[in-house]
Amino acid sequence: MKLGLLHLYATGHINPSLALAAGLIDRGIEVIDFNILDNAGAIENAGVQFVPFGQKAMNVGYLAEVARTIASLSGEQSLHYFGQRMALLELTAFGELPKLINSLGIDALIIDQLFPGGSTLAEHLDLPFISLANALLINEEDGVPPPTLPWPYDSSAAASERNKLGWAGTRKIFQPLLEITNKQRYAWGLAPHSDFLQDGISSLLQLAQLPASFDFPRSSAPANLHYVGPLRHKRARRDPPFSWDWLNGKPLIYASLGTLQNGLPWIYSTIVEAAKHLDAQIVLSLGGTKGNFTFEDLPTNVLVVDYAPQEAVLDRASLCITHAGLNTVVDCLTRGVPMVAIPIASEQPGNAARIVWTGTGKMVPLDQLTPECLRTAVQDTMGETAYRANARRFAAEIAGSNPVAIASELVIDALRSTVEAAQSTTAEA
Repeated sequence: MKLGLLHLYATGHINPSLALAAGLIDRGIEVIDFNILDNAGAIENAGVQFVPFGQKAMNVGYLAEVARTIASLSGEQSLHYFGQRMALLELTAFGELPKLINSLGIDALIIDQLFPGGSTLAEHLDLPFISLANALLINEEDGVPPPTLPWPYDSSAAASERNKLGWAGTRKIFQPLLEITNKQRYAWGLAPHSDFLQDGISSLLQLAQLPASFDFPRSSAPANLHYVGPLRHKRARRDPPFSWDWLNGKPLIYASLGTLQNGLPWIYSTIVEAAKHLDAQIVLSLGGTKGNFTFEDLPTNVLVVDYAPQEAVLDRASLCITHAGLNTVVDCLTRGVPMVAIPIASEQPGNAARIVWTGTGKMVPLDQLTPECLRTAVQDTMGETAYRANARRFAAEIAGSNPVAIASELVIDALRSTVEAAQSTTAEA
């Protein structure tokens, strides 16, 4: 069996995708990752075969360009730019991937839920495909708000109507991508899609890397949806150097805004200012943007780094100040670390709403973020034992499973009969 892997090029999508790929390789499955050149090193270091596409539209340096642009965006501006990037990725994929995938004899595809046009490629190539939710699930139902909104869980009829309006707004945002998809589907003789997100989800198998109890309750989750938990593999882990001797035994707070929406200097300044009156050490990771910032009067209890070995630092942390990207969230849950979330864009508001709902931390909206407000949220979260107890409940749940092994087995079981039947038909022909 030879599988093709299609996922978004951002770190939050690369790492869990490569972890699953590494797990499948451990089971004797050949996996080929189709991606842009900037990600060649990460993919190959994980022991996964890399095949580039999009060299003209997204050549070396493209990710740095994206990072510079997106770093200072939030809210609707960030969503608009996301749409522009996805349009480029979708058009490039339609133009180049069919030939590449065919030439390599791929038997099936594992497709990131947010990879634009992925299901259309699979249908055109007559290949079975599996959906992988590296971020929050995009599966629509009236009882669950869209991932991009910070709305809390509410089972009332009024909330259901509110959620319907939220999903309608989401469909409007993705309308330009739906038009690109349907233009290509028409050219390939495929029936048009009516919903860009929902029509692209696999009917064979869906995998989600968040713990089931972290998601809002769902009344109509499909039978083929499996919450496998955080996808992590030693070969997909890259730890930068770190000054461990700086730690002095005081409570440790890890602060990070991830690697995309991390160019808003005032947020970092707010974190540093809040730290001045905290009896704790704070490791502040700037996600590759350290050269863009200077901090005046940096307190001695703050260590600013370009990158930190996130999992290793969280192993020692008492709390995490986070943008609420899903990978950081599940890294915290895996270690029982409570959080103070400062959601900026994309699915981060939805993750932050789930942090509050599960009692694993607090949320500070951007329009309420001040040093005093953040300091109070940190002190309250560290001082109230219930937050850590709730986070540790997730840690115990995750520790009792092996997400990569479970996901790999589900993939193999789902594809075995389908792929064998297709290979038999090809051999007979």
